[in-house]
Amino acid sequence: MDLISLVVVLIVVGLLLWLVNNYIPMDGRIKQILNIVVIIAVVLWLLSAIGVLGMLPMGLISVMVSLIVVGLLLWLVNTYIPMESRIKQILNIVVIIMVVLWLLNVFGVMSAIPPLILSVVVGLIVVGILLWLVNSFIPMEARLKQILNIVVLIVVVLWLLSIFGVFSGVPRIYFGNH
Repeated sequence: MDLISLVVVLIVVGLLLWLVNNYIPMDGRIKQILNIVVIIAVVLWLLSAIGVLGMLPMGLISVMVSLIVVGLLLWLVNTYIPMESRIKQILNIVVIIMVVLWLLNVFGVMSAIPPLILSVVVGLIVVGILLWLVNSFIPMEARLKQILNIVVLIVVVLWLLSIFGVFSGVPRIYFGNH
């Protein structure tokens, strides 16, 4: 596509977006979402038209598009869906953990980690998140929370000692394939 065609398309898209923003009555939030979607589509179209997207591996493009979509969805949920801020915080943490794990898997890092280490890390993450949820959102007396934290800590230490073969009195529990 030549330069004149690119400029004409950009002018037409910009004019249409301006007309929609100024003359079609709709909620400001909907206009904001529409503007962001159009800008992302135009940027992707421009990158494709000048050949940048053709030079990148298809897997990398899929990862970039997936991250953009997840980011947009998370932004929409955080901005426009009314819910308690603590619930949004939990949702954000879960999504970030899932995206990080997905990226590690996509780039082959997960397969390079020994299964025992992966099991320990996943177990510690799960126990940590559950303990944080209990401490943050379940109302109970401070002494009970302190006792619960100490018990969980002792159980986790015994579990780790058992996993690494230092202590054999606790059954070995693995997360994932082993």
